[in-house]
Amino acid sequence: MNRTEITYSIGQVANEVGIPKYKLRHWCNQYLTDIKKIEIGTTRHRRFTKKDIELIRQIEEYRQKGFTLEAAVENARKDLMAGGHKIESAAEKSLIQKKEV
Repeated sequence: MNRTEITYSIGQVANEVGIPKYKLRHWCNQYLTDIKKIEIGTTRHRRFTKKDIELIRQIEEYRQKGFTLEAAVENARKDLMAGGHKIESAAEKSLIQKKEV
């Protein structure tokens, strides 16, 4: 993650993808350990990139199809590495516009 890359808080991501923050934290702790964290004072905060959000969306798609979380993560990563589809909703675009202002 470079300094000019737009990132999103866990709350923004939770609202965007419809997954509660506590579930996203669990996913990050168990399977998405490469999500970047920044330090603000003595607290560390997760920061998600657009690619992270895309991965989370794909994981949720697999979960909705009945895959275990572990299998969903594995399949979603494979899809993205193979050039999987890009999902960008109107809400994600609005998050981007708010960050740019």
